[in-house]
Amino acid sequence: WNSWNHFKHNISEKIVQQTADAIVATGLAVAGYQYVNLDDCWQLTRDSQGIIHPDPQAFPSGILALADYVHSR
Repeated sequence: WNSWNHFKHNISEKIVQQTADAIVATGLAVAGYQYVNLDDCWQLTRDSQGIIHPDPQAFPSGILALADYVHSR
């Protein structure tokens, strides 16, 4: 599953969590869907060292917490 195909720039932590839940609930995970690709528009800024940081409004728990959630599904 790729976030850009449907949500484009309107992506958030909640949407990714709901999608991961739906992949499991609808049987797609059992059918072989293994990947959730958070494409573009999750980032807000780069720091002085060039490291990209997530948008805290859209991803309040951070990307690591979101990845942990998706992997737990």
